[in-house]
Amino acid sequence: MKKRKRKKIRRHLKLKSFFIFLGILILIIMIVFYFYHLRIKNIYIEGTSYLSDYEILEAAKIRDYPRLFKYSTHQLEKNIQKLDLVDQVQVKKNILGRVKIKIQEAYPLFYNRDSSKYVLSNGKESNTLSFAGVPFLINYVPDAIYERLITELTKVNLEAIQMISEIEYSSNMSGDVVIDDTRFLFRMNDGNQVYINLINIDRLDDYPLIYTILTDKGVLELDSDNERVVFKSYKSIEESKKKEEETNGQ
Repeated sequence: MKKRKRKKIRRHLKLKSFFIFLGILILIIMIVFYFYHLRIKNIYIEGTSYLSDYEILEAAKIRDYPRLFKYSTHQLEKNIQKLDLVDQVQVKKNILGRVKIKIQEAYPLFYNRDSSKYVLSNGKESNTLSFAGVPFLINYVPDAIYERLITELTKVNLEAIQMISEIEYSSNMSGDVVIDDTRFLFRMNDGNQVYINLINIDRLDDYPLIYTILTDKGVLELDSDNERVVFKSYKSIEESKKKEEETNGQ
């Protein structure tokens, strides 16, 4: 009698273990099925000023809200990174079907008339984008200095860059001798002109403050080795030219 009870208990335990295993297996299958067919429900995009949501969703290939795990976060980031204006991108998903896209945009530094392209802060160039209020580089710049110009401008505050109207390469010459081959003339939106070289280009960050204390329009020289700001009004420059002409005419 005792032996029969043991057999029944063992069979009961085996059946119980089987049904537990079967239940767990079914639960796993249901979870896998749920997540496999789970579609994106919400998409949140942060950090954009120039790019539209449509452009980002189109690049990421999730404009039609596909399955959440159709693309990995790495693949989504790779797709979005192809956009010229994207400097950095981070994508996060959660099990509720939400996708969060955080973007650090590049911004336009200037428009190069020679190549008819916009130059961006991430070093990319584009002739398919369009921006308003961007400085124009109006003449040729030697390749090595051109690359340095882009690198150094990325260190300047965007506020100061947006105050520039035109950029002209204007090396400092004394007769036929080149004194400074990294000097530029920046024509500002307010009517002033600024001479500056690549070594001192960080001084452009001070221009918004300098502008507020100027009482007249003229030329700022920020390309010297010392920190002194040299300003000459257009009026004084014109008067100096007249005196020089009068002296030479005598």
